[in-house]
Amino acid sequence: MTQGKRIDGFKAALELLQNLDLASQQTLLADIARRDPEMAIKLKSKLVTFDDLQFLTPAMMGKLWSKTMLQDWGLALRGSSGEVKNHVLSLLSKNNRSDLEELLKGKPRALSEVMEAQKTIMDVVLEMRERGEIVLSKEGSEKYV
Repeated sequence: MTQGKRIDGFKAALELLQNLDLASQQTLLADIARRDPEMAIKLKSKLVTFDDLQFLTPAMMGKLWSKTMLQDWGLALRGSSGEVKNHVLSLLSKNNRSDLEELLKGKPRALSEVMEAQKTIMDVVLEMRERGEIVLSKEGSEKYV
């Protein structure tokens, strides 16, 4: 009998969730919670979402900003909480903030476009997190320098 490569189920589930849109993530987490509430809590605590951008420091935002497009931010922030929107705007230079605010005032856009823009930004966030370029800490007491 040959020994196959062992798969880390938790890591695989987390990666699967990370690549789903928000509605699908919530549906799948609810299903997992019905079967294994403890696992759902563990997964949710490790899952990085667009709302977690409120934990970026100015330096981390600067790195992220340089690797993303203004147009994506203009769409993505339309579907974010007020906390995330205000935090991101507060971390930008006056010129970048002004440009982004202009985009936010634009004509209404389809939710699918907003979700796609959020996914585009989150793909960059996840890559940067993997390389250790940014840290998204949900613990408010945790400080990174």
